[in-house]
Amino acid sequence: MANNRNLKKELGLLALVAISVGGVIGSGVFVIPAIMGSVAGPAFVLAVILVGIIVMILGLAYAELGAAYPLEGGPYSLPRKAMGNSTGFVMGWGYFIYAFTGTAAIIDIFITYLGYYVPGLANNFVLTPLGIGIGLLALFIFTLINILGVRFGAMYSIVTTLGKIIPLLLFGIIGLMFFKSSNFSHFLPFGLGGLGLAMAFDFFAFTGFEAVTVPGEEVKNPGKTIPRAMILTVLIVVAVYTLISVAFTGMFNWSNAGISVGDWGSIGNLSSPLATAASSVGLPILVVIIVIGAIISTAGSGGDWVLLQARIPFAMAKNRLFWGPMDDINKKYGTPVKAIVFASVLTGITMLLLPNFPDVALIASITTLVPYAAAALALPILRKTDLKTKRPFRLFGGTAFAVVGFVLATFLVYWASWPWTFIGALLMLIGYPLYVLLKHGRAIEIKRNLWLMVYLIGIIIMSLIGDPNYTYNNFLPIGPLGWITSPYDLIVLGAFALFIFAWAYRTNTSYKPLSGDSVN
Repeated sequence: MANNRNLKKELGLLALVAISVGGVIGSGVFVIPAIMGSVAGPAFVLAVILVGIIVMILGLAYAELGAAYPLEGGPYSLPRKAMGNSTGFVMGWGYFIYAFTGTAAIIDIFITYLGYYVPGLANNFVLTPLGIGIGLLALFIFTLINILGVRFGAMYSIVTTLGKIIPLLLFGIIGLMFFKSSNFSHFLPFGLGGLGLAMAFDFFAFTGFEAVTVPGEEVKNPGKTIPRAMILTVLIVVAVYTLISVAFTGMFNWSNAGISVGDWGSIGNLSSPLATAASSVGLPILVVIIVIGAIISTAGSGGDWVLLQARIPFAMAKNRLFWGPMDDINKKYGTPVKAIVFASVLTGITMLLLPNFPDVALIASITTLVPYAAAALALPILRKTDLKTKRPFRLFGGTAFAVVGFVLATFLVYWASWPWTFIGALLMLIGYPLYVLLKHGRAIEIKRNLWLMVYLIGIIIMSLIGDPNYTYNNFLPIGPLGWITSPYDLIVLGAFALFIFAWAYRTNTSYKPLSGDSVN
């Protein structure tokens, strides 16, 4: 069994911020504005700001936990430490699904943007055989970079992060010069339901902020570096996204883009919305800059996530909750080579089966929001059950932050809409039989985990009986029944989330682990 002390502490503040910002600002910022605008109209700008606030709340909870417990695989390891092995496994399972699927999506979009200059790589968002081959080659290169050592992956992240931020800032600044306030008229054309759905979409563009805690055991001075990196990451991303959203909406020339004025629904058909916006105001040079920036951005995110996705099976295997070989650390490079290759193989397979981008964005949001909510819940639990651990960064009002973060994360899962709430929660629930299988028949601690099962099933039921506005690309024979419409749905859901939070807190602060199942 590998010893975690073999991991090299080579990540400083700049490298950690570069990895996390690089992982967050990827494909999403180049396509999400069109998707969000198609469901919320110009109010999607407000959605960006609101999601940024939610992410900051969740991020600050992560910052305290990450500084106190610099454990490899943060989104999995923190809930596991607070709530036990099986809860931790389900969180890691959901996050791992998101990670390797999201990596495949990012690489697909990288090839799509590359196809702007290299014909024959993609038809819209569907890759050709040639495009798939180049995508797999790119995946191989990203994997090799990260096998050579986390230091090389960090250096790559710094370069590509700068390569994406500069074009986006140019777009934002130049776009404001063509700003038309009339584009913000009819601010909320699709109502509050559209705003909620836009927030769920936008959360996909924010996922990755937890990257600050994932390579925790490879960070220099984690007590100070992790919270500082978390705060800087969220502030940078919110600032960039807000600037891009305002510039995109304000500069868009409807007639030159071939779209009827105010037809926000058609905005969702734009495969390269930022480039289209620049073209609509007659800025071909800016179009080139944006396309190149998109290529650099998606390439950078692909490299970042190849680094990050492997840390989940590695961390789980280290705790004997996943296949044993995932725990190995290569003596020459000091990296978990087998876990990196394993995750990359799954990414390659997923590239052949990638669904519609908006759909995968909603699934990804759900399968990451549940671990985020669990991490927020872990904060007050660990404050009570682990009094000995030193907390280099202690969040003022941490329990209040945890409660608010848990409730808001639950709202975002609900807003991700039927049938994706059903699909996402079901994928998470599959983690329980997998846990039993990989633990060779060991029983699940039902008393300690029942809250999570009820929580996931409750979200499915609430989405089914809730407001019909929260549905998107429904392929099932049944849709939301509308028994509880807005705003009453949020009142009921909020009360449900508070009940689950209190239940989980009480259970896990009084629970005595079974013999041999303690978490260290």
